[in-house]
This record gives sequence, C-alpha cells and structure tokens, in this order.
Amino acid sequence: MHAVGNIASVAENAAENAAENVASVAESAAGNIANAAIVAEAADAVTDIVENVENAAMEVATSTVKSISNLSDIINAFSKLESTVKDKFKDELVHPEIKEDVEIRKSNDLCKEEEDFLKVRKEYIKESFAKYVGVDVKEIDVDDIPVIAFAGSGGGFRAMIANTAYIRATQDSGLYDCGTYFAGVSGCCLSLAQQYSSLHATKDNPIQDLLDDFKIRLTDHIANPFGFLKEISKTSQLETAIELSFGGLVEKEHANLKARVIDTFGSLLTAKLLLEKDLEPQRQDFKLSQQKRFFKDGKKMMPIYTAVESHKAETEKVGLKKHYDWYEFTPFEIGSEEHGAWIPTWSFGREFKSGKSVNRVPEQNISQLLGMFGSAPCAPFKEYLETFKQVATDGWAKEKLIELYSDFSVLVGDDMKDKIEETSIFLPADNHYHGFMVSKLRFELLDSGVSNDLPLYPLVHSSRKVDVIIAFDSSGTVNKHEDFVKKQEELASRKGIKIEERDLESKYCEIYNYLPNVESDGPSAAHPCTLCYIPYLPNDKVKKNFAPCVEYFMTKFTYNEEEIDLMIKLAKQNWLEAAEEKVKNIIIEAWKKKRDARVKN
Repeated sequence: MHAVGNIASVAENAAENAAENVASVAESAAGNIANAAIVAEAADAVTDIVENVENAAMEVATSTVKSISNLSDIINAFSKLESTVKDKFKDELVHPEIKEDVEIRKSNDLCKEEEDFLKVRKEYIKESFAKYVGVDVKEIDVDDIPVIAFAGSGGGFRAMIANTAYIRATQDSGLYDCGTYFAGVSGCCLSLAQQYSSLHATKDNPIQDLLDDFKIRLTDHIANPFGFLKEISKTSQLETAIELSFGGLVEKEHANLKARVIDTFGSLLTAKLLLEKDLEPQRQDFKLSQQKRFFKDGKKMMPIYTAVESHKAETEKVGLKKHYDWYEFTPFEIGSEEHGAWIPTWSFGREFKSGKSVNRVPEQNISQLLGMFGSAPCAPFKEYLETFKQVATDGWAKEKLIELYSDFSVLVGDDMKDKIEETSIFLPADNHYHGFMVSKLRFELLDSGVSNDLPLYPLVHSSRKVDVIIAFDSSGTVNKHEDFVKKQEELASRKGIKIEERDLESKYCEIYNYLPNVESDGPSAAHPCTLCYIPYLPNDKVKKNFAPCVEYFMTKFTYNEEEIDLMIKLAKQNWLEAAEEKVKNIIIEAWKKKRDARVKN
C-alpha cells in the first residue's frame, strides 16, 4: 500500500497548495472588492471542491491499487530487470544470432530470402488471383501476376486503426489475398507488428481479430500508469512480460547505445499492444527477424517497416535545405537503397567497422524499433508547425498564431529561425551505423512521416518491380491535398519518376502512373507502376461532418468501441463507393499487359 500512501501524500499536498492559493487570491481580492465576505465564501467553496477532489482521487487510487493484487511482484520484476537481461545477454539459446559474425552486403539487388519468398508467394496466390480477376486458374501464368503492394500511412493510433480497417475491406473484395508486400509508415507499422505476431497471425482471420482486439486494448491511455499496471498484471508471467517489453532498454545500453525517451515510448507501446496472458510463446514476437516464420512459405504478404535519417542535401533542385534517406526494415534485411548497404535484421544493434561487425550482441528488441518507427515527437519543430497548419480549425486564433510566429521569425532572423525549426523536442533513437562512410559510427533514425506519410520509397525500389501500389492515407496530409502533391513531387525528383495523372474523378480514389527513367537526385526507380491513392476522407453516408483525420489527432491514444466501429465503417464505405471497382480494373489491366508481353515474346 505504499503506492496509496504516496498518492495520498501528493493529493494532500496539492489540496493544501490549492487552498493556500485560493486563500491568497481571496485575501488580495478582498482589498479591492467591497464585499469581502462573498470572496471569503467563494474561497471556502473552492476549498471544499479541492477536498472533494482529493477524496475522490484517494478513492480511485486505493481501489485501483487494491485491484492490482500483485503490485509488489511487478515492482520486484522491475528491480530484477537489469540482472535478468544481463544474464541472458550472451545466452545462445535465447539469442542464437550471437553465434554469427556478419558483413555488410553492398548491393541494391534483393536478398536471396526475398527472392525465394517472391517465387513461393506467386505460386501460393495463383488461385486467389484467378478468382479475383474472374478467370479459370488454368489461364494464369504466375509470371503474369502483377506485384501488388499495400502502403499504409502514418498518423498514430488513428492510422493503426484506419489502415487495418481498409485492409479488412480488401479482404471482402478478394484483393487482400493477392498482395505481395505491405509497407507502413509510423502508425501503420504498429498495425503490421501486431498482424505478424503470434497474437493474431495464427488466428483464422488475423485482421478481424486485430480490429476486435483494438476495442479491448485501447480503452486506457498509453501513459496512464494505472492502466499500464493493470495490463501488466493480467499476464501469467510478470518477469517475462517486463523483460520482453522493457528489456530492450537494458540491451541497448549493454550494446554501447544510449536509451532515450523514444525507446521508453516503444516499450510502453509493446506493453500496450503486444502482451498476452501466456507469454512464453511470444518471445519470438519481440524480434523482427522472427516475423518471417509467418510468411516465408508464401502464405502471407511480406511486411516492410520504415524509418529515415536526416541529411543535408547536396542539391537544391527541389527547394529543400535537407532531405531524408529512407531505411527499410524487413524480417530479412535492414538497409537503404540510397547507400546500397544491407545487413541481416538479426544483426541490427551491432557495431560495424570496415564493413564487418565487431561485436556480437542480440538483435534489437522490437519495442525499440516501434518507438523509432513511431517517433513523430522526435520530428523537427518545423514539422509540428506544418501539422498545426493542416489540422487546426481555420479562424482568428489560427491566423493570429501564424502571424505571431511570422513576426517572431522576422525578429530573430533567418539563421536563428532555421536553427529553431530544425530542433527536435526529443532526440531520435541512437543506433550504430552500418554503411561505408568510414568516419561515421552512429546514426539517428526517426519516423519516416517527416519525409512522406506514405511508404512509397521502398515500394519503387529498383529491384522490387512493383506493378500496383494501393496506398491508404489516414495522415494529416489528407486535409490539404496540395501537401500530398508536394510530397509526390519530391519523391519523383529523388527517384527519377515522371508522375502522370490518370484518373482524378473521385477524391476517394485517385490514380497516378509512375513512369521511370528520368533524371533523378538519387537511385532511380526502374519499373513503371500505378499508384491508387485512397485518402481517409469524411463521408456523409457514414456520419455527417465526421472527419477522423481532424478530430482524432495523432496524440490520441484511447479509442472506445463506438469510435473504432465508426472508423471501420468509414473505411469500408469509402472503399466500396469509390475504390473497389477502380482498383480491380487497374489490376486486371496490369495482368493483361504482362500476359500479352509474355505471349508476344
């Protein structure tokens, strides 16, 4: 009951301070107001309110702590965390990857594991694809099946829910079973991590199971200590639960890396989203490399997670002072097409020199990866300003704040303004660099949404040859279409793509052709593809004036069942109304084009 005592002490001090403040204000006001008795009476009334709040807080705190019968066990598990992790740090049974050394792979070809996956995936989806396009399976040659990729945007828990809801809608259309890749930014990465875990991947319908799970898990805020303690207390193995979700913080420090605020955020995320009552089968869920057990046989799409590194630009072609290098994280490899440097996923967290690992440490815990993938708080202050302009309601207050900042910028000058705008509130994740810059030992990766809210960079990878990208955008970008256009222009310049507007009749589903082989600022795309852009926009047929990308800011971490059901309904309605048939026609066209080219040759 120490926790109750501490809470009571805090509440008592707060009550005393509030009462003193009220009394002070009342005393001061009494000198200026004729009827001091009324002021004193008001002060007494406020003091009563404070006392009532104190009593209510004590009652809630006491009942919560009492409901957590194993609170002392939780505290004890945290006290043992460092020794528990340290004891297993060199255990080859727990971390078999530490038996191996590794060299950086210098290439932009796909790794052998991904190439093998593509072969078995096409064979596996052959029947589903024939059914989707409406022909006999005998008419399908696997080489003609277009490579279809889903792309999910960032946007916090809102994006996590919306992307999952859209994917559920594609299941009913038969399209989901024809996909090859599923790439994500930020909030979508959270959805992917859950889809490819033993919690959901083993269920009959992992997507529906995940949507149902949201309604249970998202009722308490991620930063609510009582909600967190209740979640932890539900597990049958407390020490294992805390080791899995928080052990990565200790592992980073033992790997000669700094554990930062964003790493703790990642641990809170996994404690919220990935822990189940029976934890022993879940150990593999906390290593990204182990997700391949669910798809390497071709039965599921391959997930691609993303992060970026800030870089000073060598060119001013697109009017930017800096650009971001994209890094992709798959269960096979981690690396960047920008640098042509790749390492096995199980080796991420190691130190590298001259292209070789110099230590053998365990694969970095997925908790810290999720913190990094969703590290919007580490974005430069400039990004917060842009987000504010996108989502804040138009009016006097918004205009005044923008005007005040403009005046402030003039006052401090351009150099100081640039420094302020490039400053991050929180430091990005600290990691060992794996590349070929000899003098570079560390690099900081952060939420790729600061560059583009859609994971298009890895999907136009020169060796992936994606034919159709179906992009679900539930980020703040949907509130200002010109921001989407601007980001696509930046992508086109970096990847050597000519963007051709093809069908913009419906705002719920826009179609663009990406044509490669034009001048670029970086590694060029080499394969033409079609982008089906599907923004998560309001639809009065679902609910009038319901705009989740405005109402549900990315810092919203609690959702009730009614809110989740409404978000699912909106995604389904938008998909059926404007996207389902249009996307299907695009895919059939891509298939016929490949088929005809094969027959002709």
